[in-house]
Amino acid sequence: MDIAQSIERYLQRKEIAFTLHSHAQETSLSALCHDLGIAPEQMAVPLLLRTERQAYLMAIIPLSHRLDLDRLEALLRRQFVYLDEAEINAWFLDSEPGAEPAIAEPYNLPCIVERSLFEWHRVYLRAGSHRSLISLDNDNLKKLYHAYPKAVISNPSRQSAGGEPATELNPTSIIAIYNALDSLDRLPAIPALAMRLLEQASSSDTSAADLAATIEMDPSVTAQVMRYAGSPYFGYRGNLDSVQHAITRVLGFEMVSNIALGIASSKAFDVPQDGPLGLKAFWKHGLYSAVLAQSLARKINRPQTLNPARAYLCGLLHNFGVLLMGHLFPQEFRLLNLEVKRYPDRALHDIEQDMVVAGEVQQFIRLGHDHMGGYLLEQWRLPEAVSICGYYHHDAEYDGDCGDYVALIQLCNQLLATRGIGDCGAAAGQERADDRNGPVWRSDLIEREAALAVFEKVMELAPELDNLADNMAA
Repeated sequence: MDIAQSIERYLQRKEIAFTLHSHAQETSLSALCHDLGIAPEQMAVPLLLRTERQAYLMAIIPLSHRLDLDRLEALLRRQFVYLDEAEINAWFLDSEPGAEPAIAEPYNLPCIVERSLFEWHRVYLRAGSHRSLISLDNDNLKKLYHAYPKAVISNPSRQSAGGEPATELNPTSIIAIYNALDSLDRLPAIPALAMRLLEQASSSDTSAADLAATIEMDPSVTAQVMRYAGSPYFGYRGNLDSVQHAITRVLGFEMVSNIALGIASSKAFDVPQDGPLGLKAFWKHGLYSAVLAQSLARKINRPQTLNPARAYLCGLLHNFGVLLMGHLFPQEFRLLNLEVKRYPDRALHDIEQDMVVAGEVQQFIRLGHDHMGGYLLEQWRLPEAVSICGYYHHDAEYDGDCGDYVALIQLCNQLLATRGIGDCGAAAGQERADDRNGPVWRSDLIEREAALAVFEKVMELAPELDNLADNMAA
């Protein structure tokens, strides 16, 4: 399918002339524009919104711009939220997910169009497929959108393809934002089970039976620990009928404590399951990072500075701030999901710096999921290495306490990006893949070939890890 049937019939019925541009399967619209020599300002993209009373709207803006939601709401005198992925797919049944057309009428949607699109002699848009675009000259573009209001509803992105990144927040601003975080009534408290697990982990008197009894207070955590212990990754062939057996026969005290702590901690958040930043994606990234960090720590063999069990917990929870952001700011989080989906080649950290949202939420989004997560992990008194990895897993210049753990998690993200896992962006993953035989290796912890051998062995477990991650998100 090169074009959605409803779009093709509509354009023919309205006698709107267009040109079809077929191309190889694409996963990034911005990368496609670069390859085809199309200015992002010429690419029309749809954003789907609704009011609390279920009144829907398609806003069409250039790829180079960000929707100005405040301006749109003031213009239309309504408040809007962004549709999630499932809602969008329900509207565009004849289109491939992520290739929704910037044409509203065939789907019975009201529409508003960014005025700047009409300044171009030709405009491009997806038409339901990731293997083609259509383009219209200015006359036919006006014909296509003649019935819809045109207005300035978006702003140019503050970081274009060749632009400079947004200015970093200074330390004084960061402290002020931390204080503002403290003042939020919705900042979640650590769950009681997670608190109890931390207390037991810090006590030398805690036995395997004590830990098992605590975990068994929560059936869902118990089920996840038992599934994990039965994974082929650990190679245990016997029967397991209790958490205590999982501790003593397979996983060990530290590993079971860390698995349970990670799962219990996540129960503090109300976050959607789906989307590139949803619970499913969080646990997939976290679990792959945890297993890879543990495996690399064993290979590196520096137990005094890189404990494999602690490395596992660092990998599992280093992106904790994504959950916090989704819990505190659901509407902005929905927009952030859309932006990550729209720009899969960009790192989440960069998208956060570039986003424009309303009110005081702006300062928290710009602070970033890394600092937000690190701050909460520190407030919850999780092990120092875990909170520091939360703070600094995107800081390539970090050289402080627990530096080996931070470098390890950065290495894990570097490797996982080559398989499209994590939030470093497709472009970063491609760069790492291209560098594989080149001079650049971004880790002093382990030689390239040794790290790649460990990585490939972990990736052999992908089906099992995917299944475990889905269960953890359920």
